[in-house]
Amino acid sequence: MIDVYTSSLQYNRDRSFIIIAMLILMANASYMMMIPLFPPLIKEKGFTEAGIGIIMCFYPLGCILASYMLGKMHSTKKIILQGLVGQLIISIILGISYFLNGPLFFILSSILRFFQGISNTMIQVPSYSITGHLFSEQISEKIAKLEMACNFGLICGPLISGVLFILANIYSFNTFQYSLYFVAFLYFFIAICVMLFLDERIFNINQEQQEVQINYYEVFKIHELNVTFTSYFFLGVTAQALRTYLSVQLLEVYNLDDANSQFLFMIYTFVSFFGAYYIAEQKKYTLNQLYTYCLYVGAISLLLYGPSMIGLPQSIYIICFADVIRGIGIGSAPAIIMPLFVQIMEKNKHKDQAAEVGSTLLIAGWSLGDLIGPIIGGIFIDQVGFDKTSVIMSGALFVIAFIYQNTSHIDQEQQGIELQILIH
Repeated sequence: MIDVYTSSLQYNRDRSFIIIAMLILMANASYMMMIPLFPPLIKEKGFTEAGIGIIMCFYPLGCILASYMLGKMHSTKKIILQGLVGQLIISIILGISYFLNGPLFFILSSILRFFQGISNTMIQVPSYSITGHLFSEQISEKIAKLEMACNFGLICGPLISGVLFILANIYSFNTFQYSLYFVAFLYFFIAICVMLFLDERIFNINQEQQEVQINYYEVFKIHELNVTFTSYFFLGVTAQALRTYLSVQLLEVYNLDDANSQFLFMIYTFVSFFGAYYIAEQKKYTLNQLYTYCLYVGAISLLLYGPSMIGLPQSIYIICFADVIRGIGIGSAPAIIMPLFVQIMEKNKHKDQAAEVGSTLLIAGWSLGDLIGPIIGGIFIDQVGFDKTSVIMSGALFVIAFIYQNTSHIDQEQQGIELQILIH
């Protein structure tokens, strides 16, 4: 009887994986649509870069809170549906907030961004977690494919906004509002797909193990996990310190309008998509090696965002090249990091909790960086300007990469285990 149940479940898991990939795609498309549109609107309302950073940081704050809570819960279809409904309602209200000004706009936008982060995480954490259980023997490949879906969503976000911006110039409607209303419609559509096609049984895999309380204090006593998570957090800080304000920089310094900014934002995600594909297929390098390369390449990309500080002209072509390099380095890192967390957990005899911990730290680590990065970036840019800030963030990431390379011993310990097996 158990064999029949398992066979039936395996038959449906590929369909469930497609729905999960759609969820990841949609969650990231809606996130990316906000990046080029929201900061210029906030500035139009009379707020400084620091004000932009504060409003934008409420989103990752919600992600962090939700990640912590979800990391201790059994993933369910109901949680995902609640996240989808939450995103639908918030998108509509956020579109209406366009008509507000002053403190009311600031407060409402901050609150909505907070709950938007919670709803988004309610979609993503269970999706990554259940993928880790469904495909425990193929986790690197499947997570990399989810990151491909993520990056495709990050491509679709600016593309949709760019098309809406062009249509807005023709038919005279507000791009910010209608982008959000369109997002609400898409969330309604995917909620229907989840209700109809996402197999409820996949959430009951290893339920007994998932009910065991995860002690994150004990988890972070694992040296390799601590070092890896810390570096991932700082990667998010340095990357988001610049990314949040790039749309303003493109408009004010490079005279790039909103529509073209949307398409430029696609360069990074397009490269990241193929980076995730490479990670899913390659067998030559270890996850630890790939992640180390990502940190160094990411540092180079941040340096190029401030061309005037390294003797290069302030050219839009250099920014485009920086986005290509950033996609190779920073954009590929998330496809590596969850399998790397899972590998570390399994090596330290925490296999039953590896998927939950990996999915939680994947979202929480980047969200922490997304929370602190815009605040730090806003402060630095207000004081020294965008180009100098890019050099500072690049230098910081180089230091983090060097420390990680010299303190993470994942590959060395794995080689030691393999050597002992050969000896015996």
